[in-house]
Amino acid sequence: MTGDFYPIFYRYAPTKSMTDAVSLGEFSRESRQWEALDRAISPARLATYLAESGGDADLARRLYLWDRDISMALLADIAVIEVALRNAMAEALRLTYGSTWFMNPDLALDDRSLRQLQRAWSDLPNSVRSDGADDSLPGRLVARCMFGFWANLLDAGGYAGLEPRRRPTNYEELWRRSLHAAFAGGPSEARSEGARFTRPWAHAAVRIVNNLRNRLAHHEPLIRGFPLPGQRLRLSAQDGHDACLKLARMLDRDLAEWLEGSTAVPQLLARRPVRQTSADEPSAP
Repeated sequence: MTGDFYPIFYRYAPTKSMTDAVSLGEFSRESRQWEALDRAISPARLATYLAESGGDADLARRLYLWDRDISMALLADIAVIEVALRNAMAEALRLTYGSTWFMNPDLALDDRSLRQLQRAWSDLPNSVRSDGADDSLPGRLVARCMFGFWANLLDAGGYAGLEPRRRPTNYEELWRRSLHAAFAGGPSEARSEGARFTRPWAHAAVRIVNNLRNRLAHHEPLIRGFPLPGQRLRLSAQDGHDACLKLARMLDRDLAEWLEGSTAVPQLLARRPVRQTSADEPSAP
């Protein structure tokens, strides 16, 4: 892991054990600096880490900083994967519906997708929107579509329009006509799991990464993993990392190979701070 792709925050990580130094450099033990960190975190937020550390305030702070570091590392990987996903899906749509696929009436989108597309469109400068011949328009619109927009295009599809002309949309047809082509590595990845390469299978994979991204972007704790909305399931940071690599393989196996060689996540997972036991204290069985 060398070169420009090596995450800068990890290049400067200390060589000491994580029980002796925080992951982004030595943090002064002066009480006023610890107190400043505690104020920044807030008692309610720090309580999660105190519970995880068994009440050890020093370990709780180190766990908080480790949580920040692992979140940064995962977001660095997702930054690459998200761009790859939206570019692959936009290209598949372009091949089926033309360069201005977002204006093609044959692309039947439900109200949720239309609202997301409209928000992205409204974020464009007026000069770009008014010039339909601007070659940069499709790319600039794609860049403004959130991760959730692309994930939702892999869902089953909802309803569009108002009564009495409200109608269902069928994203299964969209998958068969177009979006399956965005996942060049999808068929082999599905076979490796003993699964079929289907729209629901692809949607589930993308949804995990989307949920992880949203949690990290809002600085929610990852120390106890992250939930999947609507499911009684909680995934670990390791599960999130595995999901990112899986989605990368679905898109481009060469990209996934590069990502596996450049990510800082495995090293940080291995360096999660733990409570030190004294020589007189019996170790856990």
